Amino acid sequence: MENRTLLSFCRKKTAIRKHVLALMAVLALSLHLEGLADAIDLSVISNRTGLMFKLAYIPVTSGGTSSRATQEAQKLILRDLAESGYFDVSIPEPDLVAKLQAIGLTGEGTNALAAGGYEGVAAARVTEDQTGIHVLGIVRDPVSGKVLLSRQYTTSGAARHAVHRFVDDVIYQFTGLSGIARAKIAFIGKNPRRGYDLYTMDFDGEGLHRLTFDHVLAYSPAWSRKSHHIVYVSYLHMEPQILSYDLRTGKRSALARFPGLNITPDFSRDGVHLAVALSKGNRAQRTEIYVTTLKDRKFNRLTFSRSNNLSPSWSPSGNQIAFVSDRDGHPQVFVMDSDGTNVHRITFNGFYNVSPAWGPSGDLVAFVCMNDRHRPKICLTTPDGSRSIQITHGRGQDDSPDWSPDGRSIIYAHQVRGKSVIMKMFLDGSHNHRIGTFQRDVITPMWAVP
Repeated sequence: MENRTLLSFCRKKTAIRKHVLALMAVLALSLHLEGLADAIDLSVISNRTGLMFKLAYIPVTSGGTSSRATQEAQKLILRDLAESGYFDVSIPEPDLVAKLQAIGLTGEGTNALAAGGYEGVAAARVTEDQTGIHVLGIVRDPVSGKVLLSRQYTTSGAARHAVHRFVDDVIYQFTGLSGIARAKIAFIGKNPRRGYDLYTMDFDGEGLHRLTFDHVLAYSPAWSRKSHHIVYVSYLHMEPQILSYDLRTGKRSALARFPGLNITPDFSRDGVHLAVALSKGNRAQRTEIYVTTLKDRKFNRLTFSRSNNLSPSWSPSGNQIAFVSDRDGHPQVFVMDSDGTNVHRITFNGFYNVSPAWGPSGDLVAFVCMNDRHRPKICLTTPDGSRSIQITHGRGQDDSPDWSPDGRSIIYAHQVRGKSVIMKMFLDGSHNHRIGTFQRDVITPMWAVP
């Protein structure tokens, strides 16, 4: 969790505050910004986000009356194709759609769409019977009429499971990249009366699921789908401890509950190693970075300095870790090798740079910077710190950035007038919009590491 947001919550709870104020007082010494992150054009950003295809979508009817589930599935396919960020997707004119539905999306029919500049035509027939929901998905080249994809997806559960598989296959067909329609997001959500709990949802904000019912302060979930665990910080027993939630069994166990602060966990990409920040009873509540595993739970210390070191973020290769330290007087982002050696600073603009998140391609690190109005915003930098750019602007406060598994977009928490929501955007700051319909405050959203 980013430091400013954590401090605001801690003010509400005296028992919590005594453990956090010492750490936060140093990390928030100055909110003055000497200069904005240089608005340097990182060419890798435009290259990565410029991949967009004009796609026609045809909802194919199967005759008779469609059920509510099949109607919702058709709407979800259209939303998910757009939400993926790879498609400028639209439904053609009604008369053309009717014609294509009548002739079954043949090659002859799709040729009529080529003149409209469409680069692909996707269609789906959704049916429901006693065995479940079936999605027959088809993709054709509008110029040649060639079938690029034809597959049936069946689920006995919610229709969105079949829809996400179809959308991921469409993405792969056009880009050669793994889609993110089956990706998951974990976050901490505020409860109606008091406290916070752990939630998950699909990449598009659907499929909301509450995992805990503790009604206490919590933050910083880290999710490894390979290990089937979500770890997060909880004040379940009035002290900050790192809990491990097993998604297969629903059982929890304490991963780190040393005296003092146990905070900011982050999984390596292989799902084996976990970096955390622990104070281990230090009187000054100074935290150091440690690495452990879910299996042996032995903590290997990586940092040794008379300063605060926290918020570790693994590089995709697992060879390096980005983290926050105030060893130079103010909180800045540093990088070290995974054994704790070769420590070097990578942020230099302003006095407050925190919450690093290393992108899955390895060439960019997202972090929270401060603008000239002392408001936290999202910035990007290269791992060597040579180039940086601010990518969120405008009203409100932005914090807790995290990358989609394909490295194409970033989610973050956005707060205006005390209300916080989850936002998603491309790396160049475009296509910035809210995801999910959670009605109360959210903090520290995090993609599941695939």
